[in-house]
Amino acid sequence: MANWLALTVVTLVAMVVFRMKKPPDEKLEPPSNFVTFFNPIQGEGDLFIGGVLVVYFSSRVFLALFQTLRSVF
Repeated sequence: MANWLALTVVTLVAMVVFRMKKPPDEKLEPPSNFVTFFNPIQGEGDLFIGGVLVVYFSSRVFLALFQTLRSVF
């Protein structure tokens, strides 16, 4: 469970650090939806991919927590 919790925290920190290093976009024309969701450099793909990882890792933490609680009670 500690591994999944650590992966969740590391992913959140990496998302924040990557977002802080990303320069502000000066283009007036927005990219396509595919680029916006999946490309971490030109769009918001870093948030989408990072969000999916955070949801997966946190679900593994809760699964391990509930399995531990079930075995105790």
